[in-house]
Amino acid sequence: MVYKAAMALISCVFAVGCSSNQQIINKIQLVQTAGYDKVGDRSLCSVILTSYIEKGKASSQLLLTESDSSFDMIPRLNTKTSKTIQYGQMGMVLFSKTYAEMGIGPVISGFCRDPKIASKVQMGVTDKEASKMMEVANKAQESLYLMRMVEQNVQTGNLPKMNFKYLLFNYYGEGRDIFLPYFNVERGSVKIDGLALFKQDKFVTKVSIREAFLLKLLTESSRNGNLLMPMKADNDNSTIHDYVLMKSIASKANYHYNTSASEPIVEIGLRVRVLIKDTPSWLHLNTKEQRDTFERQLGSYLEKEAQDFIALCQSKQVDPIGLGDFVRSRTRTWNEKDFYATYPKLRTQVTVHLSIEQSGVGEL
Repeated sequence: MVYKAAMALISCVFAVGCSSNQQIINKIQLVQTAGYDKVGDRSLCSVILTSYIEKGKASSQLLLTESDSSFDMIPRLNTKTSKTIQYGQMGMVLFSKTYAEMGIGPVISGFCRDPKIASKVQMGVTDKEASKMMEVANKAQESLYLMRMVEQNVQTGNLPKMNFKYLLFNYYGEGRDIFLPYFNVERGSVKIDGLALFKQDKFVTKVSIREAFLLKLLTESSRNGNLLMPMKADNDNSTIHDYVLMKSIASKANYHYNTSASEPIVEIGLRVRVLIKDTPSWLHLNTKEQRDTFERQLGSYLEKEAQDFIALCQSKQVDPIGLGDFVRSRTRTWNEKDFYATYPKLRTQVTVHLSIEQSGVGEL
């Protein structure tokens, strides 16, 4: 009898608990994506909210509010909804280019101090107003559409590793700068169009998705990414190029700081294994000699592209590669201000060892 009573009591407790949790879910809205714009001196904050209607069903809506600061976004948004807004599951934060040019540091530091913000949160920059971009994204009826787009392009495309954890490392670390995905709209659909490069917390310039692949090669051991290379036959004098699409299946970067030369130089060795997905009809790779020649052509082309990308970063005074951090780790007396005063003249040399694979992926 006592056993039956105890079991009945436990059942009631579980029932009440489940009912209570269900009521809580029905009474809250979750911020999945947030956006920041500048309207004069004020901040325009926009969020995509998810509400759970019933099991397995949810609806999303776009909500906007204006404020003097980004810090009171949630309290202001709460005044516009009948359900409590929670942001513990936020996956994406989007800044308009105008907002990013003025500095995203206050948002980064505020999120850094907030235990509800997860390390997997993605951040990005858009050439349009963030609220307008979110309107387009919300049409997909997937509240984490932008975040998943970034994650997919990191895992299988040209984007280097990125999320809030990597951003904090680059932002607070000496000798490196942050970079974020750059969005625009093409024919009514959201598109990742490259990377936004920053100096400290301010947007400086945008680079293409092609150059994002070069940064990926220079900063990590990766297994994905594509690059289209223009080619012409030896006897072709026309201005029209054919193209070869190469897909990276494995890469590794090694850095060496050579101080024995007349001027210190950062030597970067890239080992890259690629698949050739498309080739012009006149290109033949049947013999070892043909393959070796083609590998050298691809390697030389990649060297020039990587060298040009580094030169671009130097000319813009941004350091997404973290060359300053690397030199700091190899120098006893290193000063960030002094290093970046001479950063545009820093000598670098990229050497690429490229091999073409017919199929399969292995370790370098």
